[in-house]
Amino acid sequence: MAKRIKVGITYSYDENWIGGTYYYQNLIRSLNLLPNKEKPHVVILSNSTASFDSIRELNYPFITYKDLNSPTSFFDEFRNELMRRLFPKRVIPKKKINCGIDVLFHPSEVQIPNNIKNHLYWIPDFQEVYLPHLFSRDYLDFRKKSQQELLAIDKHILFSSNDACNDFKKIYPSAKSKLYVVNFSVFHPDYLKINIEQLKEKYQLEESSYFFSPNQFWKHKNHIVILKAVKKIKETYNFKFQIFFSGKESDHRNPTYFDELKDYISKNNLGENIKFLGFIDRSEQLCFMKNAVAVIQPSLFEGWSSVVEDAKAMNQNLIVSSLNVHQEQLGNQAYYFNPEDEKELVDHIVLFLENSIKCPEFNYNEQLHLFGEKFIKIIKEINSK
Repeated sequence: MAKRIKVGITYSYDENWIGGTYYYQNLIRSLNLLPNKEKPHVVILSNSTASFDSIRELNYPFITYKDLNSPTSFFDEFRNELMRRLFPKRVIPKKKINCGIDVLFHPSEVQIPNNIKNHLYWIPDFQEVYLPHLFSRDYLDFRKKSQQELLAIDKHILFSSNDACNDFKKIYPSAKSKLYVVNFSVFHPDYLKINIEQLKEKYQLEESSYFFSPNQFWKHKNHIVILKAVKKIKETYNFKFQIFFSGKESDHRNPTYFDELKDYISKNNLGENIKFLGFIDRSEQLCFMKNAVAVIQPSLFEGWSSVVEDAKAMNQNLIVSSLNVHQEQLGNQAYYFNPEDEKELVDHIVLFLENSIKCPEFNYNEQLHLFGEKFIKIIKEINSK
């Protein structure tokens, strides 16, 4: 029997970047759809043992866990202490990870001591190139440096969209790296068993038509354009409707952002129309999404939007900013608007409030296995070199 290929994945459950967390969980779910003999042995590398629990729940059959903070063995401690005494000026290097991993998959800026031969680097997007004002100078320099280290012919880089891959080619036209594009798919817990009326009661929400925008409260997610659109609608129409927002209500890069949104709501008397739900249970989030008039995704920048994928998976209508990546994800099955122009968004919201709009058909179940199939094909190609 052929040896099972071993794939290392650096992982941390992080509510501040829940999209990244879900990305890895969805990858493992998709790998689990592969025939048994094709399933790789997955090694989860993390500095948080609590993160392992969120992976164990997925019941993937071939998996081990490596705690990057685990103490060294007695022998290693004894050897290091002896070396320090014999050679006091010598720096004792950290023990390098290997675990028999054939290919290590990790974001380009995540670096751990290792002696693994093959790496597959993930670059989700180039937000820092288009919106540099949202990042610190130190982080911009670090991200640039980490990317410049991947330009050689023996480097392998994965992108989630053709849009991001094309950006890489524009930014680094002379790069010799091997480039791959794999769109990720999303898997949903059983949210259909949740009663929307009881859920509204739990969150003390009024009974009215609502739109849903589930995004972390980062500035580039562009929540403000929705607030401006609601203000214009209230000035012109007499609709009864609400916008529900969910997501972590903090942005470490722009700590005043959420307060600025609340201040805009207060000054323009939008409190009856806008409801913040906070960081909510995944199943509850999906229930709100399914029962909305439409999902609004107003972002100024995306790599491959998990919000869009969630809505596609349930055949829900989407009103989205006219980003290239959104058009790559949705084609003609969405309602697009200029993210800098609330008037275009107003027109779409009013269209949905005045009419019964048919939902699209994405046939999403046919896509679920492709994430894992395309990923493992790349892993095999890298490992064969």
